[in-house]
Amino acid sequence: MNNFLYTFIPKNLNFHKFYKKKMIYCIKRKKFYLCTLEEYLRQKILLYLIIKKGYNLYNIFVEEYFIFNYKNYKIDILIKKNNKPFFLIECKSPINKINYYNIHQILHYGSILNCKYFFLTNQTNNFIFLKKNNKIKFLKTIPYNK
Repeated sequence: MNNFLYTFIPKNLNFHKFYKKKMIYCIKRKKFYLCTLEEYLRQKILLYLIIKKGYNLYNIFVEEYFIFNYKNYKIDILIKKNNKPFFLIECKSPINKINYYNIHQILHYGSILNCKYFFLTNQTNNFIFLKKNNKIKFLKTIPYNK
């Protein structure tokens, strides 16, 4: 597995202590959140997308909800292109192994939203998919914003 996220160490993450709890600032939602392993990874990915891959913060949505067949779904990160879902990102805690259910979940959500790219990560294991002509292809790295 390609572990580009593991080696990416952003210098501009903002931490804060609040009642003895470590908090991390979300540059998109513009407030502090409890710094869980998953939240830390989410913020790291946001910076990676912006700094290394050229994505615009304006097109990135964090912890968005959508409804399909009367059921609510929550997604970690969604990038829109031309105001349409383009790239779906699902973050899992680094202490959890990625399993079949996680892969099925992101492919299912991405298909509902009609995304072109899907990214599932727990920081150690990264699965990047491209959907083209109704076929799924594995990629080695996150595509650049074009």
